Amino acid sequence: MKKRPFVTLKLAQTLDGCIATASGDSKWITSETSRVKTHQLRAGNDAILVGSNTVRADDPQLSVRHIEGKSPTKIVLDARLDLATGLKIFSGAPLILVAAKGVGEDRVQERENRGAVVWQVDASETGRLDLSQVMEKAMSAGFDTVLIEGGSRVAASAFLAGIVDKMVVFIAPKILGAGLPSVGSMGLERIAESIQLLDVEVDQSGDDLMVTASIQKGPSSAHTP
Repeated sequence: MKKRPFVTLKLAQTLDGCIATASGDSKWITSETSRVKTHQLRAGNDAILVGSNTVRADDPQLSVRHIEGKSPTKIVLDARLDLATGLKIFSGAPLILVAAKGVGEDRVQERENRGAVVWQVDASETGRLDLSQVMEKAMSAGFDTVLIEGGSRVAASAFLAGIVDKMVVFIAPKILGAGLPSVGSMGLERIAESIQLLDVEVDQSGDDLMVTASIQKGPSSAHTP
């Protein structure tokens, strides 16, 4: 029995693996063609998931634009529920905020009054939310597919949780030299521990490259969409 949705991780990065400059500027790394394809990905998924840092930095709508299609439900990881309620995510498609268990009830109530649904899951001592529990709740809510759009810490957490089934990476012909990496630290010390990609396809996307691949799974994390 399927316990979680099929998860696609989308990244938009420079050739040297950055999703933003050291100062946080990220608009626009990839081409307009790649941005349109990103909206096609959004329209093809039931929900889109991002972290609170992405929302703070960009104040995104997380909606489908540029093409015809339905905007997915927004799932935003906000462990302490401290994102401002005036942000764009509080309008448009339904919003789910994921907080750490035990977060203040007053904060929950304030966000529910703004129309958001609040899920509470376990969190580590460093504040990382349990993404496996998030996916279980997503499955229970009727989401068969989830698109993760970032940021780097969320991407790393998703890999560590073993929930990523597919990757779509848009690579722009740009070099930053230093900046925010597309995937944050996962504490890996040996090449043998790296995430293995399968069925890799490389296509042109405007001036960019579009790399699509599936993720090799172990026996305990195998998943079929």
